[in-house]
Amino acid sequence: MTDSSKNVLQRSLENIHNPFSSFVRAQITSSLFLLLATIVALWWANSEYFVSYFNLVLTPIRIILGEFELQTSLKHIINDGLMVIFFFLLGLEIKREILAGDLALSENRRMLILCAVGGMACPAVIYSLFNWSLDSQVGWGIPMATDTAFALGVLSLVRKYVPPSLLAFIVGLAIVDDVGAILVIAIFYTQEISIAHLASASALIAFLALANYAGIRQPLFYIIFGIAAWWMTLKSGIHPTFAGVAIAMTIPARPQLAPTKILAKAKAVITGMQKKTSAVDVLGNRQDHELVQKVRDFADDASTPLRRWEDVLGLPVALLILPLFALSNAGVRFDPSRLGDDILHPTGLGIIMGLVLGKFIGISGTCWLGLRVSIGHLPTGVNLQHVIGASLIAGMGFTMSTFIATLGFDTQQENLHIAKTAIMIASVLAAVIGVLYIRIIATKHQPGSV
Repeated sequence: MTDSSKNVLQRSLENIHNPFSSFVRAQITSSLFLLLATIVALWWANSEYFVSYFNLVLTPIRIILGEFELQTSLKHIINDGLMVIFFFLLGLEIKREILAGDLALSENRRMLILCAVGGMACPAVIYSLFNWSLDSQVGWGIPMATDTAFALGVLSLVRKYVPPSLLAFIVGLAIVDDVGAILVIAIFYTQEISIAHLASASALIAFLALANYAGIRQPLFYIIFGIAAWWMTLKSGIHPTFAGVAIAMTIPARPQLAPTKILAKAKAVITGMQKKTSAVDVLGNRQDHELVQKVRDFADDASTPLRRWEDVLGLPVALLILPLFALSNAGVRFDPSRLGDDILHPTGLGIIMGLVLGKFIGISGTCWLGLRVSIGHLPTGVNLQHVIGASLIAGMGFTMSTFIATLGFDTQQENLHIAKTAIMIASVLAAVIGVLYIRIIATKHQPGSV
């Protein structure tokens, strides 16, 4: 339909829809939604309506199907159910990066893995030093994580001062960081394991991998067996988010046919449609409709299920699932009279120092070492000063750190409260220090600066 054939209402809606669509799909938008949900949760939990907030997130929900009965809460549905979709999307991104992204090149992979390991190990060590031999020692995994959405959102604020390749570097860094966090959750934050359920989950995931190898690409097939694998993982005692990543690794990443063959077939169909003496009528002419469907099928065959699932899940995760997680988990009641005590508590100090100082030392220190001994190299246009700025911003551990805190301090509500408070303080500090540092080095490198 040409612009001249559209009515006034259609053109008016397009003028609204196109800018809105661009805004929704922008990277910084997901960070804004996450930030808004966090602010709402904090306001709600500290307002006169705080009782309704905690009643809502802890509302018991019972599902009964015949003899089957499941009792849980809204918070657990979000943390153990919806967040699995987030980890599934992470798994898709990890697989794509390993096959075709920055992690596909050995020199890039070595440097990213080195920096990520340093950025995980150093915060964990710092936290452990503050909490050695205490019950809170179990929270050592909290400062290891980086919140990719928030980190990229903050980097977007200073985008004109950093090379574009730095954004790709921090995405790769965060992905390796996420792999580490997932392994930590699966190995160290699992209390009791049911071997039978774990074996069933493993068998289902292996079956999905075999189906991928056999060329099965129907989404419904992977959804049905993926849900079964998630349920078995949940019953096994291992956190079900691990299932999300494992299932993602079985999603086909190859096109159905070689792109050149598909292009030739599509060209033949399109050329035939162009040679028609009458106009193409997909509504009234069945044959024309089938030809257009063929072109659509060619497009599906030329793409990969992995890429399509990434595209489908990207917006729901960014605009719904992560904000819901923040809304249900970020509601911390602040008591000004005890805020100083919370910060100076071993748990609070360990998290703040681990995220703000540990990420900086771990990432930039290992990067310097890697460059010094030629283990790997940085992307084009990125230098050590840029990495230092990224390492400071990487101290924003909000989503993943809060997630690990809810697992580690499940039976230690006092430490959980302190941990959530410290995570927020550390994330704000990391963002402010990182942005200021990048602005300062950008000013120093401007022509004419002293």
